[in-house]
Amino acid sequence: MGVVVPIRLVIVPLAVLCAVGPGSAIAQRSDSLPPAIAAAFRQAYADARILNVSRERREGKVVYEIESQDGSTRRDLIYDLTGHVLEIEEMIPADSVPAAVRAALERDVPGATLVGAERVTRGTVILYEVEARKGGGKSKYLTYDPDGARKE
Repeated sequence: MGVVVPIRLVIVPLAVLCAVGPGSAIAQRSDSLPPAIAAAFRQAYADARILNVSRERREGKVVYEIESQDGSTRRDLIYDLTGHVLEIEEMIPADSVPAAVRAALERDVPGATLVGAERVTRGTVILYEVEARKGGGKSKYLTYDPDGARKE
């Protein structure tokens, strides 16, 4: 005769495993940041307020994402466990988007209005992720390099 296990003891852990998954983020308290990451963040952004922290896996490695607010600037940062910044996403005003990017947006979505933008920095690579809306339609999200070349 086999062992009888209540179904909830199987379903609940399975549901949690499926929801979290191997590449998903897990919310963390800001005081649970590894010391190297906390020190690097505070050194670079002393006045910023941490809004959210999540532990993630990228390319098989554990990283931490910090969502922050620094005055009127929203900034998301991805750190490796040594405290090295892998990526910075920073919300920027529309008038800070390079002219070449604005021109490329007009070329790709004529008549659209630029409603939001982020400058994304990965090492020495800078990209601009823009949100454009035409009329009352849906937003379209496009990515460009500083010279206006479209990236995916």
